[in-house]
Amino acid sequence: MEDALLAVAGIGEAAPRLPDALENDDLYPDFAWSIGPYVSPSYFDPEEPVRLDGGIEATAAYRPAPGWTIAGGLKHRLFGNVGDKSQDSNSVLPHVRTDGPRYANEGETFIDNAYVSKQWKAGNDLYARVSAGYLERMFGGVSAELLWKPVSSNLALGVEANYVKQRDYDGGLGFLDYSVATGHVSAYYEMGSGYHGQLDVGRYLAGDVGATVTLTREFANGWKVGGFFTITDVSADDFGEGSFDKGINLTIPIGWFLGEPDKRSVSTTIRPIQRDGGARLEVPGRLYEQVRSGHRNALEDQWSRVWE
Repeated sequence: MEDALLAVAGIGEAAPRLPDALENDDLYPDFAWSIGPYVSPSYFDPEEPVRLDGGIEATAAYRPAPGWTIAGGLKHRLFGNVGDKSQDSNSVLPHVRTDGPRYANEGETFIDNAYVSKQWKAGNDLYARVSAGYLERMFGGVSAELLWKPVSSNLALGVEANYVKQRDYDGGLGFLDYSVATGHVSAYYEMGSGYHGQLDVGRYLAGDVGATVTLTREFANGWKVGGFFTITDVSADDFGEGSFDKGINLTIPIGWFLGEPDKRSVSTTIRPIQRDGGARLEVPGRLYEQVRSGHRNALEDQWSRVWE
């Protein structure tokens, strides 16, 4: 019955918003907040293989109108040893990631992020985003993205451009002197059986130019496991220990813990070592995962729930 229903179901682009269409006034404005614990791990330090910070995190998101988000997070560290590293960074590149222990040591209470974002449908199969503010723990600035993703296509193409400045170590409102223009052209492909490939080509936070290849497997229960590697024009000697950036991504759905449906998830990246080469900006709300979750392949994967 489910297969027969899928065979006759039509899945297409969302219709445009009509000028005189009725709106549900209960949807906007929308405000959500949470307070809870957080943990921030660091792996494979030669002095200590696993380091861990933990504390309390408060987050809030305000959506005044469709496509608009004003959000942020504040953290207070209660315990940890990520900032206890005795040796300073020896990187010859701009210290866009290797000063991580200094950020952990100097920022006991800090703004994790605080930003304004606007997302909209830019045209047929086109989606757009502009974000501005403190985008991540180490950088703030402006980010813009355009994504092409037909509703029934396995392929998606995107372009992102950012101009950011390095944040002060204490996690307050200040900035350091370093700034950089960074961005990527990206291709995404759904290979079937839960496999997803991604290729990003562009300029990274340290000013190096190259490409990142990512392969991810998504399971029916919502878990995702993937591996990636990045090769740029930074030589192995200049990169330092590890020669190039690589690692494993792990995403666990919150619903798996709670035993009930929940859109939230917890993600972590495990690297043999964190260096400055091949470092990409962390931007909240990138478009691809949001868009593909409502397109044909994702809907087919969840089609068994049509009767629920």
